[in-house]
Amino acid sequence: MPTVRAEVVGEGTRTLRLDADATYGDLLAALDFSPHEATVLVDDTPVPEDRPVDAERVRVLRLVKGGASEAAVTVRRARPDDHLDVMRIVDGAMLSADADAVRNRIDDGAVLVSTVGGRVVGTLVRDGDHVTAVATRRRYRDRGVGTALVSAALDDCGRLVAAFDPEVRPFYESLGFDIEPVDGDGRRLRGTLS
Repeated sequence: MPTVRAEVVGEGTRTLRLDADATYGDLLAALDFSPHEATVLVDDTPVPEDRPVDAERVRVLRLVKGGASEAAVTVRRARPDDHLDVMRIVDGAMLSADADAVRNRIDDGAVLVSTVGGRVVGTLVRDGDHVTAVATRRRYRDRGVGTALVSAALDDCGRLVAAFDPEVRPFYESLGFDIEPVDGDGRRLRGTLS
């Protein structure tokens, strides 16, 4: 039974005794977190939740923290009346998306939205396992909204594929995507997460 010291950033350190075959998802569960709320860092690098625990010391970073001063982020399937918010968020991030295709994806249950206090603040649009857009309103960036959306989409599909520009590579790397160039010049990248 491995023993792991887990430092929850800003909240203290706990010692956990885990089963021999425990994953980092199990470690989060032992700390009463879901993968939507926190990520595990080994040597300051995020690790996938399905990876077996192989470190004696980890840091746990809460991605979404609720409370009186900060409303909790929730993720749900988009409804038809969310279409305009989804399109505004996608357009605000300067991503290309066809309005009719997004409406069809909403009808198919393939669009997720994140909300804070009932307001839609982020969205993820997918076609099968392919992420066609993930975006967050500017004032809600760097608060774990995109991470929560990707995590929920992965729970739905079991595998995600995304094509993206090099500028957003750190976001996809932080989630554990395996990344490779789409073309020889590296102007587009492709990531896979399972």
